Amino acid sequence: MRRYRFIILLAVAVIMMPAGAQKRKAKAPVKKKAPLVEVVENTKFEEMLEATQQIIFIDSVVVDKPEFLNSYKLGTEVGLVTGYNQFFHADDQPYSIVYVNQLGNKCWFANSGRLYTADLLGSQWSEPTPLEGLGRFQRTNYPFMLSDGTTLYFAAISDEGLGGLDIYMSRYDSESGKFLLSENIGLPFNSDANDYMYAVDELNGIGYFATDRRQPDGKVCIYTFIPNQKRQTYSTDELDEDVIRSRAKIERIADTWGDGTARQEALERLRLADQKEPQTKAKGDFTFVISDDIVYNSLSDFRNADNRDRMEELNAMRKRYDEMAEEIEKTRIYYATKASNVEKRELKEALLDKERFFLQLERDMHQLEKDIRKAEMQLQ
Repeated sequence: MRRYRFIILLAVAVIMMPAGAQKRKAKAPVKKKAPLVEVVENTKFEEMLEATQQIIFIDSVVVDKPEFLNSYKLGTEVGLVTGYNQFFHADDQPYSIVYVNQLGNKCWFANSGRLYTADLLGSQWSEPTPLEGLGRFQRTNYPFMLSDGTTLYFAAISDEGLGGLDIYMSRYDSESGKFLLSENIGLPFNSDANDYMYAVDELNGIGYFATDRRQPDGKVCIYTFIPNQKRQTYSTDELDEDVIRSRAKIERIADTWGDGTARQEALERLRLADQKEPQTKAKGDFTFVISDDIVYNSLSDFRNADNRDRMEELNAMRKRYDEMAEEIEKTRIYYATKASNVEKRELKEALLDKERFFLQLERDMHQLEKDIRKAEMQLQ
């Protein structure tokens, strides 16, 4: 009996114990550590931050994604960017993009997540050839080739990217017949969202790219910017890291305008290009643009004596270029309308050889123009 009385008294004592005393005996719950991803925003973003390019963004516009290409004001001298289904009259690649060069004789396009190229033979496109050497990507799309016929921009999903589609750049190596390993063009063009369709109007100095960062479903933002001739990055000695971070994310395009002069000049170029009025040829022996304000029309205009010889060489190349363009066009028409099957086999290789030479001539002309312009600008 005494034993039972002791147990009953002990139970009563526990029941009568103050609530606070009972809680002190309970173990405090163990707090879970926050996952590292909540502390570090994006490791790759942080790694790229210091190399953020210094870009002037002219404008931005939010549009419906299916109509985003309508916001690209690219002149005919740039080439053609269009949808795969529209270009090839298909219905199985609704999101794939095709880029056709200025001459209309070569295209680069995406099909089922891979990039291909094809050449125009007569009135038909050759069998697609996959682009080799770009690197390992899960999916690629949105190709765009600069006028040099060598520098390719495209968008891709990769484990090395920031997330979603990132914009990459590669160059074609004529010796190996392959593209060099692609490079992520970095910030501010890429983000943890989808960034794609990088395109540049080199004649007017205007660039475009699309992104769905900070956008609702079905919408995309088109940024218009001034492409740099050489890569320029922000100086950490002049700007705080928070400022560079804001520029890298393109939080406010007005922060990139500086005194606004370059932006206003770009807006004017964009306005004139959008009018699509045929340009009248200046009176003189030729037309050579040195800058927005300086145009030469005769050899006597050059301050650099060597440039006079270079300009004569360039004029000869231009003449040959026009002659070849006419020859190739006539050959294409004959191939498509009159040539027999035997003749087509013979013409096919000859036409390809002409077009290869034609493209190389175009690259040589472009390089010579740059050399002349650079030498002349040093004396301005």
